Amino acid sequence: MEQTTNMEITQLISQLKVAPKSAALVFYEHNSLWQSLSFNQTQVALWLASLPLNNQQKEPSAAYQVTPDIAAHLVSLLQQAGGRMPLGQVLKKLPAGITTSEQQIRKLAQQHPQLDIKGPLLILVN
Repeated sequence: MEQTTNMEITQLISQLKVAPKSAALVFYEHNSLWQSLSFNQTQVALWLASLPLNNQQKEPSAAYQVTPDIAAHLVSLLQQAGGRMPLGQVLKKLPAGITTSEQQIRKLAQQHPQLDIKGPLLILVN
């Protein structure tokens, strides 16, 4: 299985050199690959950004889109946790290099249609 995964990744990198795609598109088009690696969308975006492609992907405002990535990560965390998780635990499960506060997560939850706060819990809204 590992050899198949390596081949898939090699083929994907070759395709991306010819025709770059957004991280979201790569994540959804190759969802089974990422599931086999236990990668979420944020991790795929980081992997994609680390590739030394000739036509390096230029997502114009990528540097300013940290919040949507955190929101996607939070939604993913809550889906895995059954829809609710204490805020303190959420803070510990943020991707490496992301620092935020409980207040910032509360504010994000107020602005995001899939997230809500109930007392000390972050909740996934369907």
